[in-house]
Amino acid sequence: MLSLVHTSKRNKLLAIISFFIFLIGIIIFVRSFFYGNSYYTITVNSQISFSYPIDFSIKNVYASDPASAPYVQASNSKYKSFIDYKSPEDKFHFSYPSNFKLNQQAFPGSEILYHVDFQNKSDNTFTGFVQVWNLPYDLSKFLEESKENSLADFINFNSKEIEVNKMKGYFWEYTVKSSNENYKTLEVFLSKDSRLYRISFYIPERKYTKEDYDMFWKMVISLKVN
Repeated sequence: MLSLVHTSKRNKLLAIISFFIFLIGIIIFVRSFFYGNSYYTITVNSQISFSYPIDFSIKNVYASDPASAPYVQASNSKYKSFIDYKSPEDKFHFSYPSNFKLNQQAFPGSEILYHVDFQNKSDNTFTGFVQVWNLPYDLSKFLEESKENSLADFINFNSKEIEVNKMKGYFWEYTVKSSNENYKTLEVFLSKDSRLYRISFYIPERKYTKEDYDMFWKMVISLKVN
């Protein structure tokens, strides 16, 4: 009788162990099937890059130059490929996600020399633009006055001095409060030869992710002025 009791307990234990082994196998298979060939690619300041599995996370990135910190970005599933855009008349170019559409607009008689909208093809709440301004005065003073005169209700406003492709400027990150919903806003202002180059991106705060931040900085770093 004692032998039968021990045998019964042993069989139950083996059954439980077998179940957990089977469960772990299923989990490994699913992770391998869905994520096995998925990787993020990290690029730092357009100079060094490396890839890592999508289910890993990177918490801290350290740089000797603080201005290079925003330049860390990752390629991702939301923005798989980028398209080059060139403006022959204003001698600048940049890259934008292939799932965005562009629309050039004119502002005759204003300081805005060039303006092109971009918008996500599948979600028109993801919008932004690239602009070229005539700016024969100090950029920091211009931005300070623009912020003071703005009617927007800023939340968690942050400003940082940056340098991109030998152009100095500022990175603004903030949330705008509206009657319907809050919008996360990323903006970069760069100056060169009395010109202001501005890239702005607006996303509903509830939809905003790190992927959008990475995408924005990839656009910024791609901006080149001849």
